Amino acid sequence: MKPPAPAADAIDALARLGFTALEAEAYTFLLGEPGATGYRIAQGIGKPVANTYKALEALQRKGAILVEEDETRLCRAVPAEELLTQLERGFAASRAEAARALARVGGAVAGDDRVYQLRTPVQVFERARAMVRTARTVVLVDAFPGALEAVRAELDRAVRRGVLVAIRAYAPTDGAGVQLSVDPAGADIRGRWHGEWLNVVVDGAEHLMSFFASGLETVHQAVWSGSPYLSWVYHCALASELVMGDVRALARDDDRLRPLMAQLDRMLGTEAAGYRALVQRFGLGDASARRAAHKTRKPKKEVSR
Repeated sequence: MKPPAPAADAIDALARLGFTALEAEAYTFLLGEPGATGYRIAQGIGKPVANTYKALEALQRKGAILVEEDETRLCRAVPAEELLTQLERGFAASRAEAARALARVGGAVAGDDRVYQLRTPVQVFERARAMVRTARTVVLVDAFPGALEAVRAELDRAVRRGVLVAIRAYAPTDGAGVQLSVDPAGADIRGRWHGEWLNVVVDGAEHLMSFFASGLETVHQAVWSGSPYLSWVYHCALASELVMGDVRALARDDDRLRPLMAQLDRMLGTEAAGYRALVQRFGLGDASARRAAHKTRKPKKEVSR
């Protein structure tokens, strides 16, 4: 017997919370028919009576149903909101217990220089937030608007702790308490890249680099590493990039700086094989657009990533 669509959605939701399929079906049935016997529930969901009674016993232990203590043993579902509150509190208690137990096992192994792939947006953003929570001195961020918003609350908390937070942004954003650099060509850059990136380095000790599809629902590629060497190199590169926007603005009116900016532009040329590979993979435009697609800018011509 196939349950109707709303019930099927509810059953799937309960299964994700740790209920068996039979427990979820029995509980969902009772929401629509309170005061039913175990036999009636088994008939209603089309399951064997013995198995249904076992599921009802499990639901009673979980606090999901109430069972009348008389010969009929009528069952009634605990209201959904009450059940979810119970589950939430139980999870919080289990989480605290797990945290204490895991702390006794030991922390991360020092000297792990490996680079790890992250596969899901949830994993990427939680890793980024966890990194920022551990920051002691400085957090550097290079991010598109949606990705930045996903971690902004944690960045604000870091600022309140006295951590230096510097952000390279591609759209106007609240700069309260942070060292903010908004790329003046941010709209063009965002239009050219079909997705969003979030790059973070914390205390020059660990870094995360990630590129999402538009909507932040899929990760094209994301890596994290606690390698001191790799993290410090990226820290230096991102710190320089955060300042370079202001330097480039000054170069427009300074004959001494313009040749240096031109030299930098040549080093970061968009005809490099790596950039062409990015264009091919992520569709950043045709050949003519690529020549104007670099992140750096010449005095009279904006170029971007």
